[in-house]
Amino acid sequence: MNNAVALEYLEAGRWDWLGLQGLVHGDRLIAVVARTEIDYLAEIPRGRVEVSTVLESPAAEDYDPDDVTYRARFRQRIHLPESGRPAVDALVTVAFLDAAQRCLVSMQDFLTAAVADGARAVPDGVRSVPGPAGARDRTPPDRRPRQ
Repeated sequence: MNNAVALEYLEAGRWDWLGLQGLVHGDRLIAVVARTEIDYLAEIPRGRVEVSTVLESPAAEDYDPDDVTYRARFRQRIHLPESGRPAVDALVTVAFLDAAQRCLVSMQDFLTAAVADGARAVPDGVRSVPGPAGARDRTPPDRRPRQ
């Protein structure tokens, strides 16, 4: 696969991670990639891959909902199921924008909107309380990107 496909896999992994946190992609407040540092470590042939996504910053213990944070940083890796090491290692920084006003918004505003959108999209009692968790996302097999 080429480098553009790897970036698509990483994006799918971030959206899946947000979904597992109970956050829904809204229309007005959105997360956009501000910076990507990526190392291509091995060839990725056709077939199944696994994407792991971890929120590195802000760390759960450092996050303050009353503070103002404008960026989040994710460590992401693309693995081949039969290999024990990553084929792609990336550090992706996202910023949060108000799509209507075209201006920067805080992570706290984004989370508030995403939680509200999630509450409307998911039946009561199904969604867990979201927040910036440091837990690793092992993307379920049925939701993993495929080549």
